Amino acid sequence: MNRVCTSTDELRTLRVRLSEIRHLEASLAAEKISIVSRIEALSAPDIAPLVAERELVTHAGLTPREARDVVARTEVVESLPALGEALARATTTSAHLDVLARAMRTAAPEREAFAALLPELAESATSLGVADFAQLCRETARSVLADGGLSIFERQRRSVYLRGRFDTEGGLNLSGYLDPERGAALWSRIEQIREQMFHQGDDAQLEVMPWVEPNEHRAALALVHAFDSGVSSDDDHDSPTQARTEVVVHIDLASLTNGAHAHSTARTVYGGDLPVATIRRLACEAEIIPVVLGGYGVPIDVGRSRRLATANQRRALEAFHSTCAVPDCAVPFHHCQIHHIEYWESGGSTDLDNMVPLCSRHHHAVHEGGWKLTLEPLTRHVTVDR
Repeated sequence: MNRVCTSTDELRTLRVRLSEIRHLEASLAAEKISIVSRIEALSAPDIAPLVAERELVTHAGLTPREARDVVARTEVVESLPALGEALARATTTSAHLDVLARAMRTAAPEREAFAALLPELAESATSLGVADFAQLCRETARSVLADGGLSIFERQRRSVYLRGRFDTEGGLNLSGYLDPERGAALWSRIEQIREQMFHQGDDAQLEVMPWVEPNEHRAALALVHAFDSGVSSDDDHDSPTQARTEVVVHIDLASLTNGAHAHSTARTVYGGDLPVATIRRLACEAEIIPVVLGGYGVPIDVGRSRRLATANQRRALEAFHSTCAVPDCAVPFHHCQIHHIEYWESGGSTDLDNMVPLCSRHHHAVHEGGWKLTLEPLTRHVTVDR
């Protein structure tokens, strides 16, 4: 009993300290913004941002990217002074300002229309978590654009790049950016190959360095396999390279049939927004599988005929759960594992009303931490009994 009390007291102390750190970080972020404003006031208007960035890099020890972020936050606070005050009080965070800065850039063609919505967004920045606030900002920015988001999508497509750098040992470091359509296609292909590697039992021979996560190792191998056309043959149907590339998109029925509206859902399963017009184009192509939201879904159940969720079941679960099924968990679906609420080993079926996606942390909490989950089949709401 004493041990339990000691652990509880220590956890309470750590939580208090984390809250104190949050206040300190918010206060420092607010002070940097204030300093940047003063630097810009001392500089010529046409070179002020460049001067501020240089001062932050030289005297605050920030990277150029971090310095640009501070300057962007300053622009947000200049548009919404109340948000700067909220940051100083730690009722919002610098991450919220970063999200709003991106939304302001997205909505730049309709600056005045978006500016009219800023006070409402500023209020939401003090009540929503970063993930929910980011979604709200993206939707708001898209709603004011007259072209249904096509300008955003075109900018994303023009921003595509791939950079390679060989280190001193000859290893290749890759970095880059793909627009939501191409990114979803590539990552879907990688995940298909990686999944097949896992189910073919590669754990026995998988050797990675201690700092490498096994699934990330598989992803790198899958990327190589995806472009290694010389590995497979027509008879090699079990080869990972034979998997068909898919792009799964989520769109509500009204948008698909009648076009974009104020509450349209139009995104890839990985969270990237797509214009409704683009999804309509994709839906005409053979390799695209649209998941249309709305109406009554068709159950996709296989009972105990197989242990693992089928591809169709995963698509259905993706449509129900964009994140881990545990309430308030923001881990994306594609980083989750499919969990049987009634364990397979205990007779549970591989049916939709017995499966939910769980992130690694909550999956361990269920199996090793004794958590019990209850699923409401109609709403897909999960209740946790600790």
